[in-house]
Amino acid sequence: MDKDSKIIVLGAGVMGPSSDLNKVFRSSYGSEVHYQEMSNTSRDKFVKWNKEIAQQNWEGGEPIYYNTGNVHLTDKKELPEFERLTLKNMPEESICISDSDAEASAVKKGLDACAVDPFTMRKRGKHLQGLLDTTGGMTLADKSCRWVLEKCMLKGKDKLSTFFGEPGTFEELLLEYNKVTGGKKCIGIKTADGTRHYCDHLIVCAGPWLSEVIPEAGEKVEATGGSVCMIKIDDEATQKKYSQTKFPTWTYKVREGALGGLYGFPCTEGYMKIGYRGLKWINPVGDVNSKVKTKWSPGEQETNIPLFALKQIKNFIRDNIPEVKKIFMTRLCWYSDSADNDYLISYCPYYEDRSVFVMAGDSGHAFMMLGSIGDVATDIMNHEGDPFLENLFSWEREREKLNIINAGANDPRCLTDTVMATPKDWWIDEPAKL
Repeated sequence: MDKDSKIIVLGAGVMGPSSDLNKVFRSSYGSEVHYQEMSNTSRDKFVKWNKEIAQQNWEGGEPIYYNTGNVHLTDKKELPEFERLTLKNMPEESICISDSDAEASAVKKGLDACAVDPFTMRKRGKHLQGLLDTTGGMTLADKSCRWVLEKCMLKGKDKLSTFFGEPGTFEELLLEYNKVTGGKKCIGIKTADGTRHYCDHLIVCAGPWLSEVIPEAGEKVEATGGSVCMIKIDDEATQKKYSQTKFPTWTYKVREGALGGLYGFPCTEGYMKIGYRGLKWINPVGDVNSKVKTKWSPGEQETNIPLFALKQIKNFIRDNIPEVKKIFMTRLCWYSDSADNDYLISYCPYYEDRSVFVMAGDSGHAFMMLGSIGDVATDIMNHEGDPFLENLFSWEREREKLNIINAGANDPRCLTDTVMATPKDWWIDEPAKL
């Protein structure tokens, strides 16, 4: 990539997952030490940014990364394999929560004792097993994006242009066809205001929107909708109990299928967020394998979540967070799923002269990679760096089918065939029948 190249940034706005209030940070990855290393590198960057933000008193100087721990909880009798492998591969940074000295170990690492058993399940007589990732916690996603954008603007100066909002909405690719080969090359994009932006190389980092911009990407990734509930907490004592300065991010039975898959956050700015990803839904529309649908989508909007997902979240709240009596709002949280849960960071072979480079397939790896993913992508773009990662994230390699993608209208997860919850279902009342 030419160092003198002009860079154009198109923003997904409030629909983008990175515009969210907060995201999970973790380095726990079982046997996948390459992701563990990427996360650790990213964590170093977040720690550095925290210091810079404090020194500059940027937006009040509060951190964008809170190291309060990320705890994986389950009611299984034995520690699941993923957690056992994490203990093996990051022994200094992980704690088995069933150890007799788990709380003391957490405190020694600078965490609050509540990080081990955040909902006092064991004290209430429930069986609890799991692992505490002491590197984990929470990042403030929207604030992080503003911080990084400001740094980019300072560094890029007149070489960086940004387009946020309707005028900068992507409309179509500008293509040039090769009469000799029959192939095509991308020479730029057209935005909604009619402007044509020309380029030698187009880099598309569109997450779940990727196949709406690069149709061929639909064969590799699919937009899937998880479910999120927001809880408004007004009581000061409850805010303090679940405060982002001490309360961990958490998962509950997150890899245990449709009757698990829960995760959540501390109280941030008076709100607590709880999500469900035991099942994720799709929205096939026309030629798009699955089209993102949110509160702000043009045309058909969605503010509700599947009733099945809401019931899972409500049952957890009822059993473990007695202060909460009602959900405040709901929304779909869109992922970009690949067949094997690995990133797609690669030149697209359907466009000649390496004219299109894509990044997607996060598959729930989360926002925590913000501090490392750019360097990984740059290395792949320039065929430098780790060959293992370049192959792992490539377009061409065969992928193990861990996720079902591209089943289309025959997929039972289609939103059109799903019973959706409504605001009348938001009250935390009697146990919800699944």
